[in-house]
Amino acid sequence: MAKLRIGMISYEHVHADFRSKALSEMEEVEIVAVADDDMVRGEAAANRYGGQYYGDYRQLLERKDVDFVFIHSANADHLQMVLDTVSAGKNLFCEKPIATSAADALAMTQAVERAGLRSTVGFCSRFIPEAERAKEVIDSGLIGKIIGVRSVIGLAGIQEIGCPDYMTSWMVDPVRGGGGAFIDEGAHAIDLLRWYAGDITAVSTLTANNAKPMLSVEDNAATVLQFESGALGTLNTLWSLHIDVGMRNTLEIYGTQGTLSLELTSKHPKLQVYSEFMGGQASGSWFEPHIKPREAEPHDYQSWPTHAQHYKREVTDIIDCLRQDRPFRASFRDGLHVAQVTDAGYLSAREGRTISIG
Repeated sequence: MAKLRIGMISYEHVHADFRSKALSEMEEVEIVAVADDDMVRGEAAANRYGGQYYGDYRQLLERKDVDFVFIHSANADHLQMVLDTVSAGKNLFCEKPIATSAADALAMTQAVERAGLRSTVGFCSRFIPEAERAKEVIDSGLIGKIIGVRSVIGLAGIQEIGCPDYMTSWMVDPVRGGGGAFIDEGAHAIDLLRWYAGDITAVSTLTANNAKPMLSVEDNAATVLQFESGALGTLNTLWSLHIDVGMRNTLEIYGTQGTLSLELTSKHPKLQVYSEFMGGQASGSWFEPHIKPREAEPHDYQSWPTHAQHYKREVTDIIDCLRQDRPFRASFRDGLHVAQVTDAGYLSAREGRTISIG
């Protein structure tokens, strides 16, 4: 079987390194080209993972032997890079959030759909084993109809968790990054909540710089969500979170017949379910659904090599979907909805009112 030939555009986001490392460990994949406008960074990536280096990503797109492209640039640069990749007829991946505005996200989504290209978005939280199992539990009906959700997600801060200076500089730039904790960490949480509870139709958000007033973007945001189903929810996103591993992603899902508690980025990820569903797996008690790690896969967060956390599961699934012609788990439409919610949240914070999402 011929290897899938990968082109990597930009290493401005450290997730490019995580996914490149994971890809380089797969026998059926080869990174054949690397593009980055920073020569030192780009050549270093090419030396680590293989492939020819290009200072201009458009030169990479001219290659006929590139089967699939990964884009990991600053958020504001996604739009042009995605449109150029579509024009080149390349199937592609784009890191989340796909854009800094809903209008840009719509243009990108329409472009990939019109071109009929295979495209996916970096919602890697969907590939955490506990998150996958939670989806199965919810879809089984074990907790009944979802009526409420609560999510808290955050980091000690971009610099504090060890991101390189070149990444920190654009992440805290309101133009290149598009915002702070809400657009960054919120993208993961909004996507998971929608995956579990359906489309979001209205948001009301407050933002603040409680702990890091030197930033020109928010380090704290609180959002109330209304779902198309009628369910309500809250989302707290932080870049000033003091917690054991420097980050946290927790969700509680409340249903008409039970409750689901999910702890993802912690020392020991955990899924717990309380169910009153008679005749099901439980009756009026808490239990932990069995989660079987894949072969040689650690089950505590800190012992995982960074690239082998959910990133390796994600890229493995992407390659399998390409090989087997299956739909990707996350689409540009999913990325568009997250962008619409984020846009509405920032508008709500500026205008002090609830914003409906069309």
